[in-house]
Amino acid sequence: MKIRYKSFLFIFLLLSIINTISIAQILKTPSYSIEAGSVVSVGHETPFWLISNQYGLISPNKYNSWLKVSFKSSLSETKPIDFDYGLELVNRYNYQNQFYLNQGYSRVKLWFVNIQAGSMEEKFGNQDSSLTSGGLLWSGNARPMPKIAVNIPNYISIPFTKGYLKFKGGMSHGWFGDQPFAKNYWLHHKYAYLQFGGKLPVHIHFGLHHFAQWGGESLNTAIGKLPSGIRDFEKIFLAKSGKGSITSPWTEWFNRLGNHIGSKNFGLDIDFKTYKSGIYWQTIFEDGSGKAYKNISDGLWGIYFHTKNKNTPLNGFLYEFLKTTNQSGPYNLNPYNLNDTHEYGGNDNYFNHATYSAGWTYDNMTIGTPLITSPAIIHGDQYDYIRNNKIITHHISFEGIYKQMLYKVFYTYSLNYGTNGFPFSNIKKQHSIMLQANLINSLPLGLDLRITFGIDKGNMYGKNGGIMVSLVKMGVL
Repeated sequence: MKIRYKSFLFIFLLLSIINTISIAQILKTPSYSIEAGSVVSVGHETPFWLISNQYGLISPNKYNSWLKVSFKSSLSETKPIDFDYGLELVNRYNYQNQFYLNQGYSRVKLWFVNIQAGSMEEKFGNQDSSLTSGGLLWSGNARPMPKIAVNIPNYISIPFTKGYLKFKGGMSHGWFGDQPFAKNYWLHHKYAYLQFGGKLPVHIHFGLHHFAQWGGESLNTAIGKLPSGIRDFEKIFLAKSGKGSITSPWTEWFNRLGNHIGSKNFGLDIDFKTYKSGIYWQTIFEDGSGKAYKNISDGLWGIYFHTKNKNTPLNGFLYEFLKTTNQSGPYNLNPYNLNDTHEYGGNDNYFNHATYSAGWTYDNMTIGTPLITSPAIIHGDQYDYIRNNKIITHHISFEGIYKQMLYKVFYTYSLNYGTNGFPFSNIKKQHSIMLQANLINSLPLGLDLRITFGIDKGNMYGKNGGIMVSLVKMGVL
């Protein structure tokens, strides 16, 4: 019996949004936000940090403009049962006009559990929330994806541990829809975190994320329809091989069914009276060799510091180091001997995949760290849709308030090597800078003004300069 979600999704989401908003108009007053903005650039393209982690809003084209209107409510922290919703429409122009629904979701809170349906801006991982270059696997670089999810979003105490051991986690099913080289395929995501420390000022946490692309239909006629039944979902959930699935590509009989990608997250946080600091590490794995830490030198490392008094000239600092050049070593797979039980690995080729050839992307933007270059910036083909996934980067950022101006500064230095299959002839070095100033209620009518400068210098993205200006009006209906 096949799982047929597409028609159900549109009907469910439409009724969910309409019904939730109708109830909300009676029971819950939403806030609103209206934003108008433009980006103008000189050089080869829009600077890297003006494109990245914008939920796919900004294209590499040197001119972008948009109008964004949103209505949102929020979940109560004190009510055991509550609901909220969000609706955000975007009209953007970058040499062609596009109107789309960016967010449309509703959530129900049942004590410590949230049930969610729709498209919602999200980030996953234990990275710093405001200064990071982006979570390794899910950064906010691509547009929100339609999903249904059940989550425990905040840590809850595990019984009989007196609060010293806590847990959070969740599971979701998402829809990629039609992407290059394949259509109508799905997302599976589950995660779980444990935190140790309780009332102590030092907390240690460990988390695991597992993502998979599965189902749908390859546009390669030699592959065609892909496994999408209940038994196939069991293999996806447990990351088993595709052996026994009639429609599974032969390469997935000795490998895992679908495209799997995961991360183990480790961290230590120090929470004192006037400041909070900590360190974190995110690994990456795409097969058994990665799970066995054969690529242990790859990952995202970060160290952060934030003051609890935000009205200071410097209230946050972050340093991150990202490396993805190991990829479990050279390619050593023997696909012609399916009875060989030796665990092969190597050439993990991060974010690329043979069957789902658009890889770990959504609408041509990488879903994970933007430092692994999006196809929207450097376009690949079905063999390596992502052309640059071997990188070494240093990222420094800080933020604060100066004379009622909220500012943020990013500086990223990257070494870019291409991929194992298509390496660059020379290492491409790149400097990327972002300077952002946010002036709250600085203009008449209570308008907020945000000005962001971006600068690129190097032989990866070239020499670029750009300015982003946006006006925002927020309030409550």
